[in-house]
Amino acid sequence: MKNLFLLLALLLSVPLAAQQSVIFGKIFDDTESPLPGAYVSISQNDTEIKAEVSDADGRFRIEEVPVGTYLLRVKYLGFKDLEQEVQLTEKPLYLRSLQLETNALALDEVEVVGDVVRAVQKGDTTEINADAYKVMSDANAEDLIKKMPTVVINNGKVQAQGEDVKEILVDGKPFFGNDPTAALKNLPAEVIQKIQVYDQQSDQSQFTGFDDGNTSKTINIITRPGMNAGQFGKIYAGYGPDNYYKSGLSGNIFDGDRRISIIGLSNNINEQNFSAEDLVGVLGGGGGRGGFRGGGGRGGRGGGSRGGGGSAGDFLVDQQGGIAKTHSLGINYSDEWGKKFDISGSYFINHSNNDSDEFLNREYFENRGINQFYSEENYSNTKNTNHRMNFRIEYEIDSVNSIIMRPRLSIQQNVGTSETFGQTLMGNDLLNQTDNFFRSDLTGLSFNNNLLFRHRFAKPRRTFSVNVSGGYAPKEGESLLQSENLYFGDQPTTEMLDQKSLLENNNWNLSTSLNYTEPIGKAAMLMMDYQYSFRQDESDKQVLDFTEATGDYDQLNEPLTNIFSNDYVTHQVGGAYNYRKGRDFMVMARATLQFASLINEETFPDMATYRQNFTNILPFAMIRYGFSRNSNLRLFYRSSTDLPSIDQLQDVIDNTNPLQLTTGNPNLTQAFQHSVSLRYSNTIPETSKVFFAYISAGFTDNYIARSTYLADSDHPIFADLNVQPGAQLTIPTNLDGYWNVRSFLTYGMPLRFIKSNLNLNVSGSYSQIPGRINDEVNYSKTRSLGLGAVLSSNISEKLDFTLAVRPSMNQTTNTLQSGVDNEYYSQNSSFQLGWVFGKGFVVRSNIAHQFYDGLSEGFDQNYWLWSGSIGKKILKNDLGEISISMFDILGQNQSIQRNVTEIYLEDVQTQTLQRYIMLNFIYQFRNFGAAGQLSAPDQRRGRWGDGPPPNRF
Repeated sequence: MKNLFLLLALLLSVPLAAQQSVIFGKIFDDTESPLPGAYVSISQNDTEIKAEVSDADGRFRIEEVPVGTYLLRVKYLGFKDLEQEVQLTEKPLYLRSLQLETNALALDEVEVVGDVVRAVQKGDTTEINADAYKVMSDANAEDLIKKMPTVVINNGKVQAQGEDVKEILVDGKPFFGNDPTAALKNLPAEVIQKIQVYDQQSDQSQFTGFDDGNTSKTINIITRPGMNAGQFGKIYAGYGPDNYYKSGLSGNIFDGDRRISIIGLSNNINEQNFSAEDLVGVLGGGGGRGGFRGGGGRGGRGGGSRGGGGSAGDFLVDQQGGIAKTHSLGINYSDEWGKKFDISGSYFINHSNNDSDEFLNREYFENRGINQFYSEENYSNTKNTNHRMNFRIEYEIDSVNSIIMRPRLSIQQNVGTSETFGQTLMGNDLLNQTDNFFRSDLTGLSFNNNLLFRHRFAKPRRTFSVNVSGGYAPKEGESLLQSENLYFGDQPTTEMLDQKSLLENNNWNLSTSLNYTEPIGKAAMLMMDYQYSFRQDESDKQVLDFTEATGDYDQLNEPLTNIFSNDYVTHQVGGAYNYRKGRDFMVMARATLQFASLINEETFPDMATYRQNFTNILPFAMIRYGFSRNSNLRLFYRSSTDLPSIDQLQDVIDNTNPLQLTTGNPNLTQAFQHSVSLRYSNTIPETSKVFFAYISAGFTDNYIARSTYLADSDHPIFADLNVQPGAQLTIPTNLDGYWNVRSFLTYGMPLRFIKSNLNLNVSGSYSQIPGRINDEVNYSKTRSLGLGAVLSSNISEKLDFTLAVRPSMNQTTNTLQSGVDNEYYSQNSSFQLGWVFGKGFVVRSNIAHQFYDGLSEGFDQNYWLWSGSIGKKILKNDLGEISISMFDILGQNQSIQRNVTEIYLEDVQTQTLQRYIMLNFIYQFRNFGAAGQLSAPDQRRGRWGDGPPPNRF
């Protein structure tokens, strides 16, 4: 009987032990506003059992809790802890309203001790709490986000989770178009409540609910409650000896949904509040890898071409180095007009005047035991003016139909001059040299518009959409080349060039797509789509030689003159399947059948037509798996085709640098790309730790590579193209064998014992790039490993420091030089300090250390760049500041860069700004309503705000 009783008790205990419950509810503050990011835990006998963090609407849910009695505790910085006893039974327990009371003590009178939730993971979105990262009261958004894990700002480029950020949103709406730099430099940190990092889906995907994988890395800035009605910004000015100056303004007028922002800047100390897109602008070439403008400059730029171009690809405008004067003005507007219109747009104009003095040393990869070298000294002046306009107009026709229109217009003018002295050597033997003057005057316009119509049927998730986009981009200009070129050898020769080029390039494009989605049960969807696209490029280049008899440029140079066009037409039909299981698992597979035709037509100096037809199957797959609310894994496979640009196709010599000639190849075919990527993210709210990992790999068939014939070559191609012996010639060609692997890992955590945050990251890459040198194929293999550590303070708004170290090791090997490794090491270190002490005295210091080892002779560097200021807060609420600053206190500023391609490596040294002193004044203005009043800097820290951007989650 005793044994029977024990057996019966054991059997009964199994279902009793398995009985579990669920507790969920919503958390409010004392104004009945939801509190996202609150820490909710349940405990027994002083032991925490489980915990969760409330979502954007203040909701929380704790699952799989054994039945019993628990102590529920809710914590939120700035509010009193809430504790209450709860009894869990088999039925779920719903706590309709948990209200927290504000701590009665003012924040500027005591220090609130407690942990702020730094980050939470919501599906594919990482939300980072701005309150967990203290910065100075006058800091901007860039100062704030570069303290956050997974975000890196390097040379003005913003990266998040290992990828370039394409757009910055403010409360879900575009802010200065697709220019992250303008947004981050001109929005004050104090208005930011949280940062959301995610892959923004297309407008069509957001509407249909079918994630097709067409995303762009986006940062959405959520502003603080109460700050959507008011005016805020700053104005500043500075002046110093030798006429160094700076001035600027940033003003924002927020009135609910209507938001107007104005930014302006004028200086001659290399400061800019816009991205490199405005420097490249509409003159940035026709796509592909850029124009093969001969290898006379870094990145494929022809030496001596800082001022402009030669052939169709000669509209390329380089990003700026050197010393620049910059003037810019921008305005951003967003509003909702009634219940049907949502409008946002921006206009931006900038003008820059850049002087650059640059020296480069290049070594080509060969297998003859004696390498060929090219050295160049280049002085250039470039004046660039760019206008950019972006709009987004969304019109909700009715509850099932809507239209989105995105027009974009850019207008650019670029005037440049350059003087270049270049030499080519084989070992110690001089092969050739040039003394070159080049001037160009280029203008361009680009207009694009995208119109999306969306219809939702009565059946849920059944949708139909039509997307039409078109664009027109004319460019024109002229250039002048005057050059004296010496070619040494058995029969030394001298070549004198005095030529004027008339350039014209036009581009039209049109694309139409139809998309239909159909639900299959409750968990799956089917998508079918068709797309037609047409692109036409036309290039007309005339080169005129100077005639002494007439004193004018009136002699047509036929070998350098060319009229060329190409048409590219594609038809694509495809289908995709999407399956979701809850919120933790999603898989999508897609296949597209592409029919494409490429027609290249030359009408001068010869008549020739080149036709190619392509048939491709383009697969795509994506898997998303959520291990928990705060961790997920995403896996992608993509395939795509890459069409050669018109400057890569146009069969005409570009002699912008007569020693470094280039021409196109009308027989190029499209490249086919495959890529695989994996992303893992995990946030731990209880410990405020964040981990993210990204790895990608890809390979390309028919990669568009460079085929280079060196200056000492006697290859018959020089005679075929009527090229001066002793020059170097580069032609684009298709080669297999390109692949790359890239990885990025980051780990962020608080260091509470010193009130700071630590972010650690590791990055690595391994690539193989094919090229051809004197008809021999070379594979350039580059390996790099980089480490990073950023320690940033989280003490107060009056003391802020950031210490960063970024060492990296790089190695390049080549199959044509199998026994030679090219290695170099670099390390960037920096320390930034801001300190407000006493009666408003302010000290700022920025120390950067740059170390290079393994570069060319004379290029290895080890220098410090130290800048600092001392000032005093003035005016009511310390909203003004006057200071004295000094740039490059030690007088060591330099600029060194190494570039590696498939056929050469080079080291480049560029002129830099030197020491200057400046007297500065800055005034911040703040005028918010009562809910958002910021009468003193210490009152900036408040609660989280209203959730993710509309139509996204």
